[in-house]
Amino acid sequence: MIHPSAVIGPEVEVGPGCEVGPFCSLSGRVRLGRDCRLAAGVVIGAEPMDRHYTSEETEVVIGERNVFHEYASVHRATGAGNRTVIGRGNRVMAYVHIAHNCRVGDNCVITNACQLGGHVEIGDGANLGGLVGIHQHCRVGTLAMVGAWTYVNRDIPPFLLAEGRPCRVRGLNSVGLDRAGVAPGARAVLKKAYRLMYRSRLGLSAAVEAIKRDLLPEAAERGGEELLHCLFSFIVTSGRGIEMRAREEETEEA
Repeated sequence: MIHPSAVIGPEVEVGPGCEVGPFCSLSGRVRLGRDCRLAAGVVIGAEPMDRHYTSEETEVVIGERNVFHEYASVHRATGAGNRTVIGRGNRVMAYVHIAHNCRVGDNCVITNACQLGGHVEIGDGANLGGLVGIHQHCRVGTLAMVGAWTYVNRDIPPFLLAEGRPCRVRGLNSVGLDRAGVAPGARAVLKKAYRLMYRSRLGLSAAVEAIKRDLLPEAAERGGEELLHCLFSFIVTSGRGIEMRAREEETEEA
């Protein structure tokens, strides 16, 4: 269903089962997967707000079963041949802005008025609270949660909970992990990894070595080995640097 007031450009591909609400605008090269729902005023594929953009061919690629609430916006990429990519099963709430070259995984929740700068990456199952602002080129890892009103300017590792101004890592995202079906044994291993990273005063490199030495054998037995390797990969590939600020008095569970 496409509302008669919506504007759909000639290069836009809309998948079967989609609902495009009133006053939506889809322009440029956009591929919208099946069974997506766009509420009133959603804008997808607008020109990127990047002074280096010179009308080169770029696009927005969106998977299936995404919901975009009122007045959310997704801009196409900058740089010839590049894409802004959104996976499957995400809920993007009202007034969210997803800037050029962003990559959002699957099954994420991006709450009202979040602002994602250019080249931001959001891992699968991540949850962003309302009014979160994320600096360009930052990443939020798989199954991480960022609390409302937080400004993120460093990478938030997978499976952790961060919030505050300035941003602080508060503990393991235990509720999110439980909802995602992560077994208690694997969650216990991740909690120990968190303690080594943020409570041991070892420093990041030494903490990672300690996790590999002390926790990988346990993780292999308790089902958390893949999760630890996800954490290691995220740390090694960080460009902005890992958010290591934490407060001693904060609880380790949230």
